[in-house]
Amino acid sequence: MSTYQPIPTVRALEAQHIAHPQMHADLSTDAPARSLLIDFREQRPPVIDGHLEAGEAKIRMRMADSALKLVLNPAEDCIGLLTLKDVLGRKAMSRAHEMALPPEEVPIHDIMRPIGRLPAITIEDLEAARVGDLVYTFNDVHEEHMLVIEDTPEGDSVALRGVITASHLTRRLRVSLDSRARATSFAEIVQAVNGQFD
Repeated sequence: MSTYQPIPTVRALEAQHIAHPQMHADLSTDAPARSLLIDFREQRPPVIDGHLEAGEAKIRMRMADSALKLVLNPAEDCIGLLTLKDVLGRKAMSRAHEMALPPEEVPIHDIMRPIGRLPAITIEDLEAARVGDLVYTFNDVHEEHMLVIEDTPEGDSVALRGVITASHLTRRLRVSLDSRARATSFAEIVQAVNGQFD
């Protein structure tokens, strides 16, 4: 029979640094690409109901300090991806104008990115890749987010395993992107780390 003992405690300092991913050593383009995965097996997926309106979605995203949500249908399957930029930006304003609604009343279903339009890679390919491969992949697909999928245990379908975001990649590589140029490509990253790709 196991016996348990109290764990020794220590007194914390009056002010303490908080550890977070950005405090880790700079990410190398030769590092495993998997290190950038937001893995839904390790952390709860950031989800939101697809029937909500933009105003409510904005409140929930700010309360959760989350700029990214997976949009669910009534069966709790993911049907799209919603960012705070979608809710606050031109897309919501444009749809509001088209629908003759206040921006806060636009259904998020109308401003999300449908899941079928986002690029996806398999977990197996991700585990065999390096960060530099991800840079070139983002540059190729011209998207802000990339889905990672895996086969279900039954093997008859696929499931969403996680997501990789371009903003997370740029933060970890410590490379800045001009927001005006972000829509065109990931070329700035390629140029900034080009010496490591030769």
